[in-house]
Amino acid sequence: MKRMILFLACVSVGFASYSNGFLTEGEYGWLVTWRSYDPPLIVDGGAYEISVRDNGRLIVKSTSKPLSAYHPVGGVYDILLYNTSQLLYLDGVTEYIRVGQNATAVLKGGSINCIKTMRYPVSDEANVFIYAQDGWSWINDDPWVGIQGNWKDGTPFNIQFINDFDYGPVWQNIQVIPEPATLMLFGIGGILLRRKMGTEHSRLP
Repeated sequence: MKRMILFLACVSVGFASYSNGFLTEGEYGWLVTWRSYDPPLIVDGGAYEISVRDNGRLIVKSTSKPLSAYHPVGGVYDILLYNTSQLLYLDGVTEYIRVGQNATAVLKGGSINCIKTMRYPVSDEANVFIYAQDGWSWINDDPWVGIQGNWKDGTPFNIQFINDFDYGPVWQNIQVIPEPATLMLFGIGGILLRRKMGTEHSRLP
């Protein structure tokens, strides 16, 4: 029943023609599959599901809103990353991102409800990179639950983890990268601290 409703919703907004590498504003895809790295698939519209395979690359610049799998449809509801595919998520609304063993996701903004990683615990390297301001935390101080904080522009995020016990826990595949603005503030603070300490040191007898 759900799929029939979704089909009717997609017909009402029109199927997207994304073969040129663009899912533009006002377009909505049904089951989208993308396999190319260059060009990547660039999204400003919406889709029920985008499946990125082989070494494909997906760039989500923005999406239609609000997030909904029913009419009126909006957002990119599911993003599935297979093989060595890559995702750059800049803004938009998405319910679920699934990241495969050798896939990579870079998240810099938007509203993402859930992440699942399907990676065996054989490597210490992360494959989900979250660019956030300093002060982020695990939800309820529990890394098994999810992560929360603020993106570079100050907008909040709250992402829940879906753990599959056939794989390692999601949090082990997450690396939080401080935004350049935060790093710059750390640098300025360090310079001022060194100057202050140097001044005080020069005053000593």
